[in-house]
Amino acid sequence: MQVFKPFIDGVSRDWKGSTIDSIDPATGKVWSRLARCGHAEADAAILSADCAFRSGPWAEADANARAAKLERLADVLQARWEELVEPEVRDNGKRISEVRSQFAGLHTWYRHFARAARDLAPEPQSNSIPGVKSTGYHVPFGVVVAITPWNSPLMILAWKLAPALAAGNTVVVKPSEMATASTVAFAKMAFDAGLPKGVLNVVTGLGHEAGEALVRHPLTRKVTFTGSDAGGQKVAEAASASVIPTTLELGGKSAQVVFADCDLENTVNGVLSGIFLSNGQTCVAGSRLIVQSSIKDALTDRLLERSRALRPGNPMDPDTEIGPLANAPHYQKVIEIIARAKQEGATCLLDGLETVQGQAGYYVGPTIFDNVTAEMQLWHKEVFGPVLAITSFEQEADAIRLANDTDYGLAGGIWTSDPEKGQRVAAAMHSGTVYINHYRSVDPGSPIGGMKRSGYGRELGPEAIKEFLQTKSIWTGTHPVPDPFPAPQHPHHD
Repeated sequence: MQVFKPFIDGVSRDWKGSTIDSIDPATGKVWSRLARCGHAEADAAILSADCAFRSGPWAEADANARAAKLERLADVLQARWEELVEPEVRDNGKRISEVRSQFAGLHTWYRHFARAARDLAPEPQSNSIPGVKSTGYHVPFGVVVAITPWNSPLMILAWKLAPALAAGNTVVVKPSEMATASTVAFAKMAFDAGLPKGVLNVVTGLGHEAGEALVRHPLTRKVTFTGSDAGGQKVAEAASASVIPTTLELGGKSAQVVFADCDLENTVNGVLSGIFLSNGQTCVAGSRLIVQSSIKDALTDRLLERSRALRPGNPMDPDTEIGPLANAPHYQKVIEIIARAKQEGATCLLDGLETVQGQAGYYVGPTIFDNVTAEMQLWHKEVFGPVLAITSFEQEADAIRLANDTDYGLAGGIWTSDPEKGQRVAAAMHSGTVYINHYRSVDPGSPIGGMKRSGYGRELGPEAIKEFLQTKSIWTGTHPVPDPFPAPQHPHHD
């Protein structure tokens, strides 16, 4: 059985230590294992990355040379991305049609940040002091630790790795122990594409062992994390011990606000996409449906009709519409949340545990609850699964209040034919991203990140590369410096 090993200093490390089983969520059976790394491997990876940052071809590369390396990596990805599909599907159970769609465009993220590297330039600074000028220079942090989640490992890694490398840093990745295989395979591919050794290292293992050792390492200079808010809090606490800056993209409980004047069919497509694609295992999942009461029945009926028709199956089958949840602990969490919602009195219109009976793995189908109130756990707790909570409103102000009634603030959706209302409600929603008559798109040119417990900092967008840069101000005198202690002038007396 294949063992996925740490990739450090350009090679896969021999491994004779303990391992972690990787379970295929479609079958519930072990399909591979990964090395359970600890402090020794974390130290070796950080030292390798620090050495590559300080000396050798990467340290000597200017922005154009770094951009050329990223473009070469993009070329290799564009030619070989299909090699990465099966490891990711086997690890996290995402449908092959979704993974293929993601990976076919994976190269574009690296091309985008290659261009961003070439666009970096010193920035003149204005100051009011005569005789001097100041200029801002963007300099990399050094070793960046990137901790990635199990739901979309390689796409989310691209959001971190591409700008971090474009900025001139080196990177050590700690992928989730629930989905490691594709990251290890990618690291080898990136080395084959010409990334110098040490520029990208992968340490496999558990968060509280390998992950914490990386974050707390004295040579770590920046941490970027995507995952749960509880995990993000632990990362921030560990990083704060050494005053290490962090970027945290955490959970969400995103609202889809539907007004009576919406295009109903377009709204149905958007709501389905927002909650049931990837089985709801996405941070921006539109898990709270807030519908104007006059159209709630019509919208709910159409959602039920479409959801009941979705076909569960093996995620490696392109015709499958419902794959499994990614792992056993998460599956248990989701079914417990469904049971709690029933106990608290929410009306279960569609039970996803019943619709997937007979599937061998960790399957939960589309689940829809109506009459969900703000006092229920389902209203506040992130499920990260295919569970939709519906409530209704009468007036616009009520919709905004309900949308903002959450500790999270990652994303939100608005469905209306009134452009002014759409913009007005979007401005009032406490979310880092708001979609109007659309949902769940992401692009390297548009930032993603949250408010409140959804984290801080931004990935992607025009400022993304600066998340991995520090500004150094250099002041230059243009006139002689006056004597700070001039001799006193004594008046002459006759």
